[in-house]
Amino acid sequence: MKDGVMVSVLCTAYNHEKFLREALDSMLGQQTDFPFEVLISDDVSTDSTRDIIRAYEAKYPDVLRPFYLTENLYSQGRDVYYEVFFPNARGKYTAFCEGDDCWTDPTKLQRQVDFLEAHPDYTACVHNTELVKYDGARADDDLVTRDVDCDMEFTDILPGMSYAWHTSSLLARTDLLADPPDFYTVAADAGFGDFPYALWLRLNGKIRFLARFMSRYRLSSSADSWSADLEKQTSRRTRFQRGVIDMLTVFRGHVTDETLLKLTDEWIDRWNFQLLYTLGRDRELRTPPYRAILREKPLSFRVKNLVKCAFPALHRLYRKRQGYNE
Repeated sequence: MKDGVMVSVLCTAYNHEKFLREALDSMLGQQTDFPFEVLISDDVSTDSTRDIIRAYEAKYPDVLRPFYLTENLYSQGRDVYYEVFFPNARGKYTAFCEGDDCWTDPTKLQRQVDFLEAHPDYTACVHNTELVKYDGARADDDLVTRDVDCDMEFTDILPGMSYAWHTSSLLARTDLLADPPDFYTVAADAGFGDFPYALWLRLNGKIRFLARFMSRYRLSSSADSWSADLEKQTSRRTRFQRGVIDMLTVFRGHVTDETLLKLTDEWIDRWNFQLLYTLGRDRELRTPPYRAILREKPLSFRVKNLVKCAFPALHRLYRKRQGYNE
């Protein structure tokens, strides 16, 4: 903790003019008994995002620390967190809120810091997150939610972050995040960082889930967003799935517990199963070790798999018409 700053809030912004004021108000409006800072980067936006940041900088000069980038790092595959944020973050803890998301509870940081300060064997604290559509309407389902406070286990994390928590809910120890393991780099090269963070934090301690809604994630805030691409582009989906498999393969080298090692290997198989399904290699799903996973699927899934295998030519034609990239 430098200069008395307890929490460093990291915010990436790019063409977020429609949502950024709400995001910044939710961060700067946190009610705490400790100092915190908000580090925000503008990745060379083409709208009024930079002007909005400058206005807030003038209003909150002691809290808001902007970084006006001169070249777009995202398009170059460069990591703004390790090039810009972590070298400058002063907080004992780190929190995240992208420019199109926001926090919904002004006591979020205080609650999470209070817990971690009282429980030094925990590395992070997370909570429920609302899911909203582009226009701000509440989605039919929220992200992962829990009814009671609980500890997070590897069984919650290995299936993927959609089964664990959203990054906007994360408060974690900065020293762990600022010095990531090798499997973080593997994941980052595939375009994601929340999954390896979760594994690393849980490997180094316990993680507490607070059953309270305190953040909001905006689904598909633009056509360029991750959530939109993941659904529409097979190439992006397969890149992600391959990245997870590669990440877990490297992660298992850090595992010494036999039970966790067995669980990791099981999930490597399950992620391979998902990749084969995405690629349309349905016949391979009927071979070991994937056959056992196939048996767990609903009857409708197994029937479709059988039909695809029995009529491969029709299946290939269907995939081609649907626009899948083989």
